[in-house]
Amino acid sequence: MACCAALALISAGISLHAQEVLTLERAIELARKSNYANRRADNDLAIARNNNTLGNAGYLPKLDINAGYTGGISNINQRLSTGEIVDKSGASNGSATAGLGVTWTAFDGFRMGALRDRLTGQVALVEANQRGTDETTTSQVIKAYYDIVQQQKVLGVLQRGVALSEERVKNVELKYQVGENSKRELLQAKVDLNADRSAMLKQEATLANSRTTLNQVLARNEDQNFSVTDTIPLTENFDYASLRLEAIAANSRIQAARVGRDLAQTDLRIANAARYPKVGLLLGYNLLQANTQTGSVASNTNFGLTYGLTASMNLYDGLNTEREAENARIAIASSDITYDEAVKSLDADLARAYKNYTNRLQVVALERDNLGIARENLDLAMERYKVGVLIPLELREAQAAYISAESRLVSAQYDAKQAETDLLRLSGRLAK
Repeated sequence: MACCAALALISAGISLHAQEVLTLERAIELARKSNYANRRADNDLAIARNNNTLGNAGYLPKLDINAGYTGGISNINQRLSTGEIVDKSGASNGSATAGLGVTWTAFDGFRMGALRDRLTGQVALVEANQRGTDETTTSQVIKAYYDIVQQQKVLGVLQRGVALSEERVKNVELKYQVGENSKRELLQAKVDLNADRSAMLKQEATLANSRTTLNQVLARNEDQNFSVTDTIPLTENFDYASLRLEAIAANSRIQAARVGRDLAQTDLRIANAARYPKVGLLLGYNLLQANTQTGSVASNTNFGLTYGLTASMNLYDGLNTEREAENARIAIASSDITYDEAVKSLDADLARAYKNYTNRLQVVALERDNLGIARENLDLAMERYKVGVLIPLELREAQAAYISAESRLVSAQYDAKQAETDLLRLSGRLAK
């Protein structure tokens, strides 16, 4: 027996040691690396950065190499002015060419600069969207993490309720055996105990589901086990004015709207670039080798350097340039509307979140006081029950009131944590 007990303790110790202790900070770190939405956002940003090059904006020259060969077989019958007759069948001819050319746009009406600014703006836009994705993921992690803490604490409450009911059954059994209690009281005590155990089993399933939810957000195996902290910390010193200033500066939706407005103005510059002349430079080196059996020159070799300057200017393109510029000006107006809407929406969301949070803090304070009252009431009820001046139903009511009060406090703390997380997300504090 002693050996079995020792083995059981060793096994339990190994299991406890193997279980991961997951902190909130570690969970957020894992989500930022593994969450599917975050990984897609990282790839989108990598593509935007790859596109933001001088070559893609048109600043760099273009270098081409070309080569070719053409040939043929001809049947010729010619009478020359000198009276000579040329009559050849199956005469072959061929020419080979090779060249290296460089073309470079020296000026295109400032379009290259506008394109580079647009590519840079696209990076900024994707970064803002990535920030929003990171904020959403971090918010999901925080809420899922503290939901586990909440369900874990509720399970503890129900376990203490089961312990109280077990103690009650023992007391009733002792009194029943000596004839002080009826069998009905014993049966009722056992019914209440089974009800508490049933609630505890359901809560264990709820806790397991909460763990699965967090594993899903972290993109891990759904059955990976871990332990979490046992408290739900709350911040109670938020200043609304400071939160709003931070939100206007750092909120991902505001940032995206601001970048969108800049991009619309850049598009107008791109459209207006068509009104200017374009200047290009070219430089090349070409080789020609030709052989023929049909002419007076049997072979010809030509090679050398070529260079040039090109200039062009559109005079009329069916008013398409004006149409594109007008559309760009309309897009600028729309981007201003989008920005104003984002600011107004943020103000409304922030006001609601702040009111919700302050309200939840008040509920937490109230439930904390109420729990103290319920605990004192249960202690008094237990003392009176033990001396026989309290009926079992009243004890059960005091026990239920205590369990309900503790459960409501845990729920209120979690609700406050959710409201706090929403405030942090809106103010831009959750992004890395």
